[in-house]
Amino acid sequence: EAAEAAEAEADDGDAPAFLQRAMTLGHSDAIPDAAEGARQAVLSLLRRKGQELKSTMLTSFASRLAEDPFAKVKVLIQELIERLLQEASKESSQKGWCDKATSDAEQKRDYAAQEVTELNTRMSELEAEAGILSGELEILHSEIVGLEASRAEASQERDRESQENHISVEEAEAGASATKLATELLSKFYGTVRKETVILSLNDRGPADDAPDAGFENGEAYVASQSEAGGIIGMLEVILSDFQRTISETNKAEAQAEQDHLAFMTETGKSLAAKNTAKAERDGQLAAVDEARSETSSRLDEETATLRGAVAELLDLKPVCVDTGMTYEDRVGRREEEIKALKVALCILGSYAKGGGAIAEC
Repeated sequence: EAAEAAEAEADDGDAPAFLQRAMTLGHSDAIPDAAEGARQAVLSLLRRKGQELKSTMLTSFASRLAEDPFAKVKVLIQELIERLLQEASKESSQKGWCDKATSDAEQKRDYAAQEVTELNTRMSELEAEAGILSGELEILHSEIVGLEASRAEASQERDRESQENHISVEEAEAGASATKLATELLSKFYGTVRKETVILSLNDRGPADDAPDAGFENGEAYVASQSEAGGIIGMLEVILSDFQRTISETNKAEAQAEQDHLAFMTETGKSLAAKNTAKAERDGQLAAVDEARSETSSRLDEETATLRGAVAELLDLKPVCVDTGMTYEDRVGRREEEIKALKVALCILGSYAKGGGAIAEC
C-alpha cells in the first residue's frame, strides 16, 4: 500500500519516485533525499486516504506534515494515533451512555404515553358516568319536590275539607237540635190546647162581647189551628230528617276522605322514601365518581408532565447522540481506517529509518 502511494505520487509528478529514492539510500549523500522521499510517501498516503475517507482530519494533518521538520513527523503521527484512540474510547463510553439514556427516555415516554391514553379513556368514562348520575339526581330531585308538594297540598286540602265538614256537622247538629226542640214544643202545644174548654155564663158577658169575630165563639176555648198542626210538625220532622241525613252523610264523607287521604299519604310516603333512598345512593355514587375523577385528573397531569419531560430529554439527546452527521458505526469505521493509515505512515517512516527495506510489508 505504501509502495502504491509512492508510485501514485510519482505518476502525478508531485515528488520523485519512491523506488528511485529507495535505490540511493545506501549512499551517505542520499540521506536527505531519502527522508524527503519518506515524507512524500507519507503525505501521498495520507492525502489519498483523506480523499477516500472524506477525512478532513487526514488531509489537514498531511498539510501540516508538509510544513513540519521531518524529525517531528513521526512524533506527530504517534500523537494523532493516541488522540484518535482516546476519542474512540470516549465515544464508546458516550455511545453506551447515549444508548442507555435514549432507551430510558424512550421507555419513560412510551409508558407515559400509554398511561395518558388509558387515563384519558378513564376520564371520559367517569365524565359519562357523572353525567348519567347527575341526570338521574336531577330527575329524582324533581320527583321528590313534586311528591312533597303533592303531600303538602293534600294535607292542606284535607285540613280544609275536614274543617268544613266539622262546621257542617256542627251546624246540622245545632239545626237538628233546634228543630227537634221546636217539634217537641209545637207537639206539646197543639196537644194541650186541643183539650182546653171555657165555660162562661151570660152574666160574664161584657163589652168585649161586642168585639169583631176572633174566629171562635164567645166562651169557646182556643184550640189553635189543629187542622194545620200536622203539616207544620210534619215539615219540622222532614227538616230534622234532612239535618240528620246531612250529619250522617257528612260524617261518612269525612271518614272516606280521611281514609283516602291516609292511603294517598301512605302510598306517596313509600314512593318518597324510595326516591330519597335512591337519591342518597346516587349522591354517594356521584361523590365516589367525583373523587375518582379528581384522582384520575391528578394522575393524568403527572403522566402528561412525565411524557413532556421524556420528549424533552429525547430532544436534548438528539444533537448529542443522533444528529452528529454520521452514524456511530460509520464514525468508528472511518476512525479505524484513519488509524490504520497513520500506522502505515509510521511503518513507512520506520522502513526508511532502517535503510528503505521491507517497504512492501507496510
